[in-house]
Amino acid sequence: MRATQGILFLCALLLSACQSKPTDLGNSGLGTPQAVMLNVAKQMQACWFKPKLAQFQPYKLAAELDSYSGKPRVLIVPRNKPAGLPKLVAQAERQGGSTQFTSFGPLLQTSNGPALRASMAAWASGSKTC
Repeated sequence: MRATQGILFLCALLLSACQSKPTDLGNSGLGTPQAVMLNVAKQMQACWFKPKLAQFQPYKLAAELDSYSGKPRVLIVPRNKPAGLPKLVAQAERQGGSTQFTSFGPLLQTSNGPALRASMAAWASGSKTC
């Protein structure tokens, strides 16, 4: 049992190391965290999944926009294991008077990570271009 707890702790620690710094969107034109994440989800679908980019073929998009925690999020999960650990998590939440956007996960640690992060930050700010 202790070994399992140790492995879970190590996984949580590694995932936290992959987390990006929160991007403060202020009072973006999108308003609520749900609106921010809806735009991010739509753009991920349109720009990454609909064109069937090879990099995203092993994955599928899972949007969790109706969040009771106040942190709507979008997950990229393995296509063959949708209940498995996500490979990318993007989320937004209200803190103080502004919306904070964060993303983390192993896909952001690849050579394409900086481009993925930049695209998501632009979409979180309201961009609708790929």
